[in-house]
This record gives sequence, C-alpha cells and structure tokens, in this order.
Amino acid sequence: MYKHPGVYIEHVPSGLLSIEAASTSVAAFIGPVKRGELVTADKETDGKPVFISSQAQFAKYFGELDGSAGGLRNQGSTPDYFGHSVQSFFANGGTKAYIVPIGDGNGSESSAAFVDPNNASMGFYFTARSAGVWADGLTVLIEQAVSDANPLLTTYDVTIGVPDGSGGFDPVLESFSDMTLDPTSGQFLASSIDNASELVSVAHATVASAGGGAIIGALSSDLSALDPTTIANGDTINLDFSGDTVAGNPITVTFNGTATTLAELAAEIQTQARGAATVAARAGFVAAVTRDKKILLLPGKSASPATTNEVEVSGGSVQTDLGFDAATVVNYPQAWSVLTTPLSISLAGGVDHGAPANADYTNALIHLRDYRDVSILLLPGKHWISGGDNAALEQAITHSEFMQNRMVLIDPPDPVGSARLQSPADIKALGAPTSPYTALYYPWMEVANPFYDPDTAANLPKTFRVPAGSFAAGLWARTDGKRGVWKAPAGLEASVRGAVGPTLDIGADLQDNLNEFGVNCLRSIVGPTVIWGARTRATKTKPEFRYVSVRRTQSMIGESLYGALQAVVFEPNNHKLWSALRANVTAFMDTLYRAGAFQGEKASDAYYVQCGLGSTMTQADIDAGIVRVVVGFAALKPAEFVVVQIKQIVGKAA
Repeated sequence: MYKHPGVYIEHVPSGLLSIEAASTSVAAFIGPVKRGELVTADKETDGKPVFISSQAQFAKYFGELDGSAGGLRNQGSTPDYFGHSVQSFFANGGTKAYIVPIGDGNGSESSAAFVDPNNASMGFYFTARSAGVWADGLTVLIEQAVSDANPLLTTYDVTIGVPDGSGGFDPVLESFSDMTLDPTSGQFLASSIDNASELVSVAHATVASAGGGAIIGALSSDLSALDPTTIANGDTINLDFSGDTVAGNPITVTFNGTATTLAELAAEIQTQARGAATVAARAGFVAAVTRDKKILLLPGKSASPATTNEVEVSGGSVQTDLGFDAATVVNYPQAWSVLTTPLSISLAGGVDHGAPANADYTNALIHLRDYRDVSILLLPGKHWISGGDNAALEQAITHSEFMQNRMVLIDPPDPVGSARLQSPADIKALGAPTSPYTALYYPWMEVANPFYDPDTAANLPKTFRVPAGSFAAGLWARTDGKRGVWKAPAGLEASVRGAVGPTLDIGADLQDNLNEFGVNCLRSIVGPTVIWGARTRATKTKPEFRYVSVRRTQSMIGESLYGALQAVVFEPNNHKLWSALRANVTAFMDTLYRAGAFQGEKASDAYYVQCGLGSTMTQADIDAGIVRVVVGFAALKPAEFVVVQIKQIVGKAA
C-alpha cells in the first residue's frame, strides 16, 4: 500500500449511526374509490398505493374532474365514507397518507376515438387511465396550430378538460402544444400525450381489426352467449342496429357450425351479413375481434354510428337477447375531414368497479407490507358488526400484528337503536377485537353535506353521519407533531375539527361503562368536541399496552431501530460492533428521554441499552450470526385519573 516515502491520507469510518425517529402518522386508506387504478394481487403490473399529502391531492387524483368538494362525491342520500374519511383525517392534522383503491375488477374505462385523417385505416384511441364513470364527458379538443402543405408537418394544439356548456372548458385540465399526426415525429400526438397525460392513454391503432381498440358494439358482457362452443349448428344470430339507415331490417346469420374460435365466428358473421339480400346496402358491415378479445360489430353504411344495438341469438341451446346500453357502448372513431375545423371528442362508456371482496382487502394488505412508513390503517365503509362479516377488519388486525409498527382504527356501527353502546354487555355483544394494535372511537360524528343547497339541492341531506376513527387518526398526527407520539392523543387540546358534533351526547355516567373496555369517547367537556379517551382495545387483555401512546411509542422505537440498524448487517460480530451499537442506540434513546418521552428523573431510570457476549448473547448466538440488542424504557403513561384530595384542617386545642 505504501510505495514511497511521504504522507498518506486515510479516511477512517467513525462507526457512528444516525438513528432518526420513524414517522408515526402516515395513514393508509383502503377501500373502494370511484377513480384510480386498483391495487390487486399482481404487484408488478397493477396499481400501487398512491401517496398524497393534502386533501387537494386526493381531489386531483381520485375526485371528480372539476375538483369540487375536495374529492368528495355526491351519492345522493348516502355519504361518501371514503371521501369523508380522508377529509376528516387532513382536517384534524393529518399530513401524509396512502390511498389504496380496491374493487371487484369489473369496471371499464371511458374512451373515445377519431380516424387518422392521413390514414383512414388507423385511428387515435383515447382511453381513461382508470375504470369508472369519472371520465365520462371528458372532452378532447384538437385545433390546428400551424398549417403546412405537407399534412404530416401541420401542428395541432390539444386541450383536455370539462366542457362548460358554451364551447369552452371549466376547468382546463391538460394542454399540449405543437402535436403532429406523423408517427415518426418526436411530437407525435399519440405517443406524446400517452407519455405525459395523467388522465388518458392514447394509442394509434388499426380501425376495426384485432389490433384496434374497443369500438361500438363490443360484447363486453354475456360474451359466452356468442362463444362458438355454446352455439348449436343451425342457430340464428339476429343483428339489429337502431338508428341505422336500414333499421327495422335485421340481419339474420345462420350458424353453420364450422367456427371454433371467436375470430372464426366473427368472420362467419361478417361474410353472411354482407351477403344478406335484404340489407345489400350494408356491404361495409364489419365483424371482428378486438385486442381485448371482444366481438366487434360495425353497421357499415349507416349514416351515423348507432348508439343502441341488439344482438339476439335464438334457437337450439341458446336463446339470449344482448342489449347494448349507453354504459357499454364506445363511440366509433369520428371522421375528421376538414382539418382546419377543430375536432372535439368526448369520452364515454365508463363503468365503475363493484364493491371489493375480502380477498381484495387481503391483496391490498399484502402490498402494504412493502410500505413500512405506514403507521395507521383505516378501512372506510367497513364497520365492526356484531355477528357480521368482519373478515376485512380482522385481516387488517392480523397484518398490523405481523408488521408490529401500525394500528388499525376500528369503527363501530352507527349508534342508533340497538347499535348503541351503553353498557358492558353492549360492548361484549359487539365482539370488537381486543388486540393492542386496535383502537375504537365512539360515537359517530355529524358532518355537513357539501352538496346540499337550500335553493338548488334541497332534496339532499344537510348533514351525514360518519364514523369517528378518521378524525382520531388526524388528531394522532397532530399530537405527534406538536407534542410527540408519547403524548396521549386526547384531552382539551384534542379538539375535533370539521364536524358539526357527535351524533350522541355522552356524559360521565355513560363513559364509566365504556372507558374500562377501551372505548374512547368524543365529548363536549367545556365547549368544542374533544377526544376524551386514550386507550387501546387491549385495556383488559394486555394492560401493558392499555394506552394508545404506549403502544405507538414502542412501535416508533422499534421501527426507528429497524431502519437504522440495517447498516450493520454483515458487519463482523465482535466487541467493536457491540460497543458501537450500545453507543448509537443509547444516543438515540437519550434524545427521546430529553424530549420527554420516558418516565424517570434521570436517564438511568428512564431507559437502558444492552448488547454483548454474556449479557444479551451466548457463543451459540454469535455462531448463528445473531447480534442481539436489548432496549428497555419506562413508558410515559397519561394522567388519566386526576385525583384531588380536599381535607379540612381540624383546629387543635391549645
């Protein structure tokens, strides 16, 4: 190493670790959302949890396109539990969250298309980034910007937005300048918008072929009715396109039994339909299979594409009437012959996903194993029902116990009638879990309905009743930021924001029956509603984790050390490593002690750190590659019961 006489500089690692306190206030909301890519079992190809840091971001990515009501959706007389949950979290101090959309996967995306004016066999297909009706009506306006004698060099401006009813947009959501229709150009409309847009994907694909997109007449449902294996020889397929120039004169196709695949069946339908004597004008009729394995039917010589079609398969073993309604019809690519005239196309055909099953919650929780910064779990719309299907909530608890760094907020049912919790017997009958990783807040809160208007929407409810868990989650985050995770998130400073008030008045007598079973109440003590309880549901089963702050403090310490000590994996397991671990972990614990996280008048009373042969490890541990650090701390518990003793002083005889 040393070759010649001189001075050599060597940089020697100090061995110090920077241990930072892990975040304790990142929430994950799991449930059905009307917009957004689903999180499913396939981690590689499907959607992932989306991180947001404000209500505005939730509205941008998951709300209506006009951004109204902060992302809440108008569902008539039914509250948008997911939207209200996110809103109350941020309103009460939450700053970081993951949105985890789940559903049954049966939704479909809105779409629209126009024919490439330079190549009539190709079309530009615009498809919403995620399934649902949220994009129905989303309009794409294409205007010529700079004209050129060569049409491929002409440039266009593209605007995507919500039409205002007078030819403009309110609001304009995205805009793209200097697009061309030349597939070889770096400013090609399809690829440029597809790469940049957050709203739509764009494809340049063949019209009415296996390489094309979904077009009018795609059999998105009941496809098995036109599966060749289910149609008997001699069965008839009747095609009737309403709105067609030859409507009322259906095409009758007689199945000859030679087709064994969808492509062969489509070819057979097309051949017979084009040769039907009664509809000779339909020489351009097309039946093909799209890239998403659907049979495509185009009316051909129609003056304008039909908006409602009927396909009837009759005779033999199959008798099915397939009706196409507006929700399943995708617009046939519009023509654009006069390029100097702006082209406007509107997306349609979106279908919302159905309600998620328990398996969908399971898949979402599997995804969240990779997100160790999550510390709070909420399942909006899932309420713990006595004797009901609570599997999704139970899975969330199992997940939290496995991760050991997060808690689940369990919402009880709406406290009306027999669902009210008034006695220990009611709580026992509810059967809510008693895991130290769960907390329950009661009663529900009343919130204003942003869509109610006495003049224009007087038929809607003025207020909604929503669970209190998300309010508490936001207040956990607020308390963590102001006082630290070791401070119980309750008391007069734990005022609830964004609510009219609790749906049920709770007094001291009622709380006497609830508190000892770990039911945290929301009450009006001196004015505004506050959280007046700080217990986990393990108040009786595991008293060491009776308080929310204790459970979360231990989780924070564990997660902080988990992240920092990754740096020592594969280091030599000897006294140098043990000494460094003791020093670094002690420094971290001392920082927490000085911040007021532990009991004890001096550090030795508040915590200890041990690591070494003979104290925390045996030679067998070392041979097995194990280094064990033992950290103990005196948990800071809240002054839940403040007792003031008042005594009269009795005068003494002189």
